[in-house]
Amino acid sequence: MLAALGGCAIAPSHPALIGAALPELIPVREFVANRQATGAYRVSPDGKKLAWMGVSGVVPAIWVKTIGGTDDKAFPIRARHYVWSGDSRFLVALVDPAGDEDMHVHVAAVDGSAGFIDRTPFAKTRAGVNRVIDDTAALIIETNQRDKKVFDPYRLDLETGKLTRIVENPGTVAWWGFDRAGVLRARLVLEGERSMLQLPDPQATPSAWRTTASWDRDSGLRVLDFTDGGAAAWALSNRGRDKTALVKLTLATGAEAVEYAAPEVDGDNALLAKSSRLPMAAYSLPDYPRLAVFDAALRARLAALSDGGPAEIAVSSRDDADQVLTATVTTERGTRTFLLAGKEAPPQLLGESQLSLIASLLATTKPIAYVSRDGLTVHGYLTLPQGVPPGPLPMVLLVHGGPMLRDRWAEESPSRSLKQFLANRGYAVLQVNYRGSSGYGRAFMEKAIGEFAGKMHDDLIDGVRWAVDTGVADPRRVAIYGASYGGYAALVGATFTPEVFACAVDVVGVSDLARLLETVPPYWEFGLHWWRRYVGDPADPAQRKVMDAKSPVYMAQRAQRPILVMHGVNDPRVKLEQSQRMVEALRAANKTVEFVTFKGDGHGNQKWPNNLTMYRKTEDFLASCLGGRSTGFDYYQLGAWAF
Repeated sequence: MLAALGGCAIAPSHPALIGAALPELIPVREFVANRQATGAYRVSPDGKKLAWMGVSGVVPAIWVKTIGGTDDKAFPIRARHYVWSGDSRFLVALVDPAGDEDMHVHVAAVDGSAGFIDRTPFAKTRAGVNRVIDDTAALIIETNQRDKKVFDPYRLDLETGKLTRIVENPGTVAWWGFDRAGVLRARLVLEGERSMLQLPDPQATPSAWRTTASWDRDSGLRVLDFTDGGAAAWALSNRGRDKTALVKLTLATGAEAVEYAAPEVDGDNALLAKSSRLPMAAYSLPDYPRLAVFDAALRARLAALSDGGPAEIAVSSRDDADQVLTATVTTERGTRTFLLAGKEAPPQLLGESQLSLIASLLATTKPIAYVSRDGLTVHGYLTLPQGVPPGPLPMVLLVHGGPMLRDRWAEESPSRSLKQFLANRGYAVLQVNYRGSSGYGRAFMEKAIGEFAGKMHDDLIDGVRWAVDTGVADPRRVAIYGASYGGYAALVGATFTPEVFACAVDVVGVSDLARLLETVPPYWEFGLHWWRRYVGDPADPAQRKVMDAKSPVYMAQRAQRPILVMHGVNDPRVKLEQSQRMVEALRAANKTVEFVTFKGDGHGNQKWPNNLTMYRKTEDFLASCLGGRSTGFDYYQLGAWAF
């Protein structure tokens, strides 16, 4: 029976792929449900234990062991993220059970037998970790239990589960700044067009605050940690400059001193020593990842992980003494995690991501750049299938979400394995960091104001033209694929520029811009400022008219080629109705559309059976319109119903 089902594989039909020496056709399960894949390794603060995310049997779990020991222990849970407690006795996991972003804080005692306990079991409430408190079984969490629009900070006792509210959000605080001892040092207030840094003012009243700095709301300031006894902080900031830099911020005055600035792009992140509070390294991404290491000892330890080729080498965790580290080495072919147990100890391989386990079968990704029709330099990445001679290939334009995010060269998340999945099926894959993408400075982002379905889309079309003109892409066999904003872009491509694309794939995409802003979750309140500035205010009739003119749901009659629409039913950001209405409009106009929904998931799938379905639908759909290949069946589909 399995052999017969396996025989449903689709051979490539595009002329460039027929007879090509394509690599082995990788089963879909290897991209979405490889049980040997592990990741998110974290050293405990005392440097004695190690935790990681993997699988126990057939279910997701967080594993724990003593470093150097064989006492591996699994705690079954499907977590978005997790941290150690400051005293190394507890694991704290963030769990989104239904994919609706009602995040819960779960706690498990490492030496106990009870497993994880939900310490924020509140309906329709989002919770998150603000700060782990050093050397204690307590941490600071934030929840919107009291007011769904804003978050109040609480102290959570991990042993008893007791929650104690520290301060009530007046409705304007977007960030609470606690130090490693759990002391509230600062807050960020958003009012009107201004952002304000405020410090406690105990000389006035115990609950009073004073403003020490103010700036326009579209400038960014992200505090990484406090230093100098709480008098200063290390932060990533673009206040008064185009590019984000690592700065030392004097809290009493708001003055900044630049510590490190990448020459061409925004600073991506920075690593601060736990022991000295000094910067150890800074990361940026002009094309390939770039790492600037300031600490000589760390530089020598990380050098042992480099093979001389491009890679994103990052410290992913360390103990409180900055001696026992985990470090990741990430390329476009996956992530490997190493343990650096001491200054003289050689790196020890701990585990690999799903892509890394099949790296030999994967393709190479290279940075590219081109000039848009209005003279803007646009950067991106091109992945070409292995074993195919140069020449016009079927191509997928893979559009990132956000839109104020960016595509990266290295593996990022399960969804980014799409570029390797698509390349294995025989497609060239083009990723474009169109205007409005983060990482290239404020001026580059602000060129996206008012340009949804305008110049932002022109950048994508110009990318396709670049690929055609350079001989990469077959102009008759180009698809557009995207999720979230990328899904919106796919629908725009299918309806505004239908002559460019042979087909389109939309995942959790927006079809009606005005309706999006009217139905977002309450905790998006602070983010709506950006959307109103860049896209429009649906409460203003004139602006709503413009937004409707840029909404694919009203342009369905212009579609010419097949469209695949997929959506998680519990999506709280882009509601399911966005896809339902788009599909209804396409069907009413007698257009070819396939509609797939994912139960138990939301704005991006957590459950492997849903990802299995998404990838399988994608490969069959693209094989029919682009001429690539498809597995036709994966035997994991037989058991997916049980999960």
